[in-house]
Amino acid sequence: MARAKKSFDKELMYEKIMPTNLNKGAEPENPDENNQEGKNDKILYNLTEKLVLEKLEATMKKMNCCRCDRCKEDIAALSLNNLKPMYVVASKEEINNKINESEELGVEVTTAVIKAVLTVRKNPRH
Repeated sequence: MARAKKSFDKELMYEKIMPTNLNKGAEPENPDENNQEGKNDKILYNLTEKLVLEKLEATMKKMNCCRCDRCKEDIAALSLNNLKPMYVVASKEEINNKINESEELGVEVTTAVIKAVLTVRKNPRH
């Protein structure tokens, strides 16, 4: 007798696999929002992703590229695929410090975003 397939919650699985999911609240914009208890929580975070997202909007505007959600996502994906990921396990406060320290990657990130903008602008998927 064949076993029935077990179903699973895709959203829950995504949250477990992708800890930097913005819906989860892992974005370290303001670490003081949480109480003292939340400050010591360690999270897995990709610094490269944060840097790409910071450069994305300004670069798209300067290069006169379509700024629809589809194009933004394509540019971010292309950029991140061409950059080395920099994951850290740290508290939200430590992540903000590490982001400020990693400004040396700015040129590399900007170059990857510009190349991605040129690629998407040439062949938009919308």
